[in-house]
Amino acid sequence: MIRTLLIPLLLFTCGTFVVAQKPDAAKPKPVELAFEDQFEQKHNLGDLKGKVVILVYGDRNGIEASKELGEKLHVLFHPTAAGLTPDKARLAPVVALPGIVAGQESPDVVVVPVACAGSVPGPIKMLIRKGLKKDAADTPVWLDFGTVMADKFTVKESQPNLVVIDAAGYLRLKVNGTPDKATYEKLLQTTQNLRAEAAGTK
Repeated sequence: MIRTLLIPLLLFTCGTFVVAQKPDAAKPKPVELAFEDQFEQKHNLGDLKGKVVILVYGDRNGIEASKELGEKLHVLFHPTAAGLTPDKARLAPVVALPGIVAGQESPDVVVVPVACAGSVPGPIKMLIRKGLKKDAADTPVWLDFGTVMADKFTVKESQPNLVVIDAAGYLRLKVNGTPDKATYEKLLQTTQNLRAEAAGTK
């Protein structure tokens, strides 16, 4: 769960809401992403295969909105996380998927905060890491010290952005900007559909 994606972060460009269809042989390869967090621990999107991943990100003026959206999504799929401290909330079980038979596991939904800091010199990177260690001590925040997220997915200025990656690693949904009611409902339905797809119930 996201606590604070503080720190003035740099990103630009704007985008539009896009839905990616079910991948097939003619589609691009699975998404590849690799970042370090504020603790200098390496993270690779490929390590999360088998789970539906929601990457939440934004520019420096969209950080608070991104944080709120990420927390809301985490609690939605992990209801017992509500009211818990971040370290405990991260361990809350995912809500059972309808149609799952006894003994079958419900695919998890992982909400990952990505801080897009842009290309900054070493001393600034250290300051960003230090700030996140203090204000997001229990939540690994992936750090984009470049333009990876902007180049791959685009970014809507001053608003939250997110992408949904299916259990096989393919981009299935992209939302640039604050989701309206219809978009939010589509996000939730898409995520549930991808969980069912991963479980083999759809």
